[in-house]
Formats: sequence, structure tokens, C-alpha cells
Amino acid sequence: MTDLTAMRAADGPRIFDNIRVLDFTAIIAGAYCTRMLADLGAEVLKIEPPGGELLRHVSPMRGEFSTVFAALNSGKRSLKLDLKHAAAGELCKRLVKNYDVVVENFSPGVMQRLGLDYAALREHNPQLVMCSISGYGQDGPQSGLPAFAPIVQALSGYELVYQMSQPGLTRPLNMGPPVGDTTAALQAFGAISAALYYRQRTGNGQYIDIAMMDSMLSSMHRDFQLAFNPDPNLRVYGPLETRNGFIIAMPATQPQFEKLTRAIGRPDMLEDPRFATQRSRFEHYNDIMALTEAWTRTRTADEALRALTAADVPCGRYRRIADLADDPQLKHRHMMAEVTDGAGPLKVPNAPFLFSGTHAAVRPEVAALGAHNEQVLREELQLSDEDIAALKASGAFGR
Repeated sequence: MTDLTAMRAADGPRIFDNIRVLDFTAIIAGAYCTRMLADLGAEVLKIEPPGGELLRHVSPMRGEFSTVFAALNSGKRSLKLDLKHAAAGELCKRLVKNYDVVVENFSPGVMQRLGLDYAALREHNPQLVMCSISGYGQDGPQSGLPAFAPIVQALSGYELVYQMSQPGLTRPLNMGPPVGDTTAALQAFGAISAALYYRQRTGNGQYIDIAMMDSMLSSMHRDFQLAFNPDPNLRVYGPLETRNGFIIAMPATQPQFEKLTRAIGRPDMLEDPRFATQRSRFEHYNDIMALTEAWTRTRTADEALRALTAADVPCGRYRRIADLADDPQLKHRHMMAEVTDGAGPLKVPNAPFLFSGTHAAVRPEVAALGAHNEQVLREELQLSDEDIAALKASGAFGR
């Protein structure tokens, strides 16, 4: 058995050891991307404005400290710079010479106005991999539109797909988790990893353009096909009511369907022509679920789950996130981790990767705003006291 404790250790070899990342991101899409890079060993230096990036002020808060910021930025260093000042931009150009990756999610055109776009930065580091994350891409007729996850999720069709899966719902649901942000972050993380592999093979860096809209569209596989190839049989994968709550079951295969009929005491369903073939079962999947729900409504959730689990029918309970704290499988995989910010210890999800030969885990320290200014200026850039004093006087670090 793999020693998962060792694989989650704070020290030891990681896939991105010695990879250095300049992080110009804010909010979720960029921050989650660079946290995953940090979880795999990358040294991430987050460039923040004088007041701190916006996520530092997003609730839930513990005093002056955002728990969301801590969860998405643990393991990174913080350099406070006011990029509106030319001297701050020059510092970034000096830094990029010794970094492998730049990640940013400003509105398209901002990095160019700051003199920090890919064309400018690769002059200082030809092997640089740079990734820009935006709502709609770096160019095109809609590239300049303001973009947040709720807007992109609406425009991409994602929210209406969810509405169609809720029979009787007359308006789209309010946005839940920021799927647009997270999906773009995952795509950016994968693209950066691929670009680093390509650079290792060829010696060439490159620029990556990630759009939240593209990322959302690429994630809706069957729903995309249904939009252009309508099917009158819309399968709904949803809750089954019990006497004290809801569960879900999903008998997708023929053996699972047969086991379901035995579990709910309906062997006659095996003779029903609606369920005679795999295709017809898919076409009448909602009917199968209606018959199953007639059975679950007469039982408690525990009773129904015990019967379905004993029959080896895929099933589960609807749970709150808070219910997962004692989940034995998540404990086994060390998925609940602890980090520390200025307000003390905080529970966060761990890295969602497990490797057999390298470690992957969230690093437990959350940097205060500008905590690494002195280290970066003196050790990395080897600036003198006079140089630092002049930069402070220029406003490069804010007033």
C-alpha cells in the first residue's frame, strides 16, 4: 500500500521543484492555478498592489484575514508593488530573468499598458512560459468585456443547462460554486504544465491564452451535443426522496440495473420492454428512477442506502461540505489540511494529486502582504539600502 502520509509530507521531492513562478493574479481563477503549481513544488512569488489583492478582503473573514485568500494562496510568497509606477515594472523585468513562468489575469491589454506583456518580458527571458487568464480571450470582438464567473457561466449556456435539469424551474438558479473560475484555473494549470514539458524538450518558451468562456464550453460534453443534436429523452441524474432526506443512485450498466430491480423488489422491471436494451434503458432512465423513488419514499435514507449498497448499486447521500470533516476516505487520502495565516490555523482542501514518486501537498504558510519584499529586493535582486530607499521614495511600493 502506498504511504500516503509520506506523499503528503511538507518536504521531499516535488514535480515542480526549482520552477519559479511570478504570479500577477487576483481572485479565484489565477490564484487557484498558481496554488496548484505551489502544491507541486513551484516557488510562487505573488505580486500584490499596496492594499493587497481583492481576495484578501473577501469573506468569510477571521478578523482582518480572509479564509478564501488563505485557502487559495497558501505556500506563496508576497511582494507588494504598485505596478502603476515605472520603477515597479522595471523590478518585475529584472525578476523575470530568473523565473520560469508568469501567470496573470488582468483584463486584456493591462499587462501591455504596464510594459509587462509577453513581448516585453521575453526580451528579458526568451524561455519564459507566460499564461494569461481572461473572460473571453486576449483578442476578438468581446475580449474587452468585463468578466466574472457568474456572467461567463450565464453567457456560456452553463446555467441554462442546469435549469433544464430542474423540472418545473421557471428561472435560472443563483450561481453556486464558481465553476467558471475553477475550470479556467484547471485548464491554465494543465496548459502551463504542458508548456514546461515542451520547453524541456525544445528549449522554447511560449505564451498561453486561456479564456473562461472557452473553458466552460469545453466542459459541457453531452450538453454541447444535445444543443445541435436534440434528443427528446433528457435523462436527469438527481435526488431520490426518502422519508428523511435525499439520496442518489445511478444504475448505468445492465448488471447494475438488474441489481437495482432485486434491491427494490421489482424483478418485473426486467421484463418491461422499456428497459430491455441498453439504449431503451437510457431512453427511459427517468422512468427507472421514478419507480426507484416510489420505493425509497417508503424508507429512511439509511435503510435505502444499506439495501442499495448491499446490492452493489452505485449510490450516495446528499451531504453538506461540513459533513466531510470526518469522512474516512478523505481522511485516508489526507484531503483535509491545515494552513496558518495571521488569524491562526485554518482547515483547507489539500492538493488533489497523489503521485507514487513525488510529494504533493499544500504548503502551510500564508504570507502577509509584502512579507517577502526585503528578501526579494536584497537576496534576489541584490539591491543596496540606497536603491531600496530610492524605490520607496518613488512610490514603487505604494504610499
